[in-house]
Amino acid sequence: MRKYNKTVALLLVLCLTLVACSSGNTGNKKNESTSNGGGGSTNSGTEVVDLNFWVPFSGTDGEYMENMVKAYNESQSEVNVKFMNSNWDNYYPKLQTALVSNSAPDVAVAHVSKLASLMPTEKVAVLDDLATEAGLDWSTFSENQLQATVIDGKHYAVPLDTHAVIMYFNKKHLSDAGLLNEDGTIKMEQTAEGFTEMLRALKKTLPADVSPLIIGSNNVFTYWIWYALVNQQGGSVFTDGQPTVNTPEAKVAMELIKSWIDEGLALPDIGDQSYDIFKTGKAAVTFSGVWATGNFETNKDLDFAAVPFPQLFAQPAAWGDSHTVFVPTQDNKEKQVAAVKFADWLASNGHMWAVAGHVPVKTTVLESEAYTSLPYRSSYADVINDVVYGPKLQNLGSIEDTILESLVEINYGMSSVEDGLAKAQKNAETILNK
Repeated sequence: MRKYNKTVALLLVLCLTLVACSSGNTGNKKNESTSNGGGGSTNSGTEVVDLNFWVPFSGTDGEYMENMVKAYNESQSEVNVKFMNSNWDNYYPKLQTALVSNSAPDVAVAHVSKLASLMPTEKVAVLDDLATEAGLDWSTFSENQLQATVIDGKHYAVPLDTHAVIMYFNKKHLSDAGLLNEDGTIKMEQTAEGFTEMLRALKKTLPADVSPLIIGSNNVFTYWIWYALVNQQGGSVFTDGQPTVNTPEAKVAMELIKSWIDEGLALPDIGDQSYDIFKTGKAAVTFSGVWATGNFETNKDLDFAAVPFPQLFAQPAAWGDSHTVFVPTQDNKEKQVAAVKFADWLASNGHMWAVAGHVPVKTTVLESEAYTSLPYRSSYADVINDVVYGPKLQNLGSIEDTILESLVEINYGMSSVEDGLAKAQKNAETILNK
């Protein structure tokens, strides 16, 4: 059975990479859905601009975005946005096909990590001039997130959020172990060893069926946590567009993750159950995406805190991605300008989107009462500055998948840290050079 579980887990790696970001809210996928507004003409008699808007939100965040579209349509009469939500697992193939076949929507969501893969279609519009006509002010966006959307000095998308891996902890479990300060922060030395000692202290006091730490040891969370720990040491998984996987920093990071599993501080073989294990109080600490906040909130008995990913080495760093809004090229400039205005409205009303757990990208939103009054969200908003985005590579997803496969093999003891990283380096180079 053990061998079977390992095989199944490895086969699931690629699938889990695809679904991890969008499964945190419910774990259930919604079917593709559309909702249309009115259309017709405005009160002044001019034609209403209709925009087809595609999004890949399979979790409950799809409902939040649909509500935002409705609010936008009700806020003005010049533009009518038609919402179409596609399943995450077929969204990008569908989008790329639409782009190359000139059947693209007027405006669409893309992860910033996917923007480079869309560029070969030559159907992603440069937004600089359109933004000027739309009255969009780039200086109102967080610089870290804004620069992630700039390619060769040109703006290709409007940032909508940051969704990063952060730390959640069960306040009752840590309080019972005497590991909480009066201000609610964790009593621990801010080092790798300090964090591990905190887990060891938890293990001594927790009930036998509660794990000190829960992470996705066989899914994409292993890559995201490892990626953060490498960057916290001043290392990098990519240097000048080339994979630099087999490095001293990568070895230290992977040995640390493996040590948590080997010492029984984190459960192995949990599949994709880390959300549910923490949510039901069966783990004291977890590293998960910000999108899990809404999921955890649904258990009213769970007393938890959400904070940025902990700094365990010399500098802060966290894995993260961003939803962005881009505009496909087309001849109708009026639609393109309207699309940019709509994208700017979404970002400016990011407090509505933050209900899904995501961190807004405009300072005015981050400082607004509408956002700060939301529970948990503002306590991890600082992660927006810690996110280290991946390089703008067309085949970034494939490279990350092959690295993840090797990391999971290390977690399962199927490969040493040294051999696993060497294999990941070789495979990443092969994919990059295809």
